[in-house]
Amino acid sequence: MNCKPNDLAIVIRADAVPELIGQIVKVLHPTWPDSPHGFVWMVRFQAPQVFPGWFSGTAIVDTDAHCPDAWLKPITGLPVHDDVPDEVTA
Repeated sequence: MNCKPNDLAIVIRADAVPELIGQIVKVLHPTWPDSPHGFVWMVRFQAPQVFPGWFSGTAIVDTDAHCPDAWLKPITGLPVHDDVPDEVTA
């Protein structure tokens, strides 16, 4: 898994609502451990978003949404590049 509860993460994939890509979310709790997209989290956006209503057919506006773990990249505060040494010299 990429994320854990209370992590901040960036949405890196959003098939139904591509406008969500790049937004920062807070990872709340697991919701669907065996979905077709893998493990799914409930996440919270910083502002209300418009989501398609899969069952109702009408748009839903909410701050919370389901998001597959694979579609999130946690924000760790570590450098993005791979040239970070494995050991610290004393």
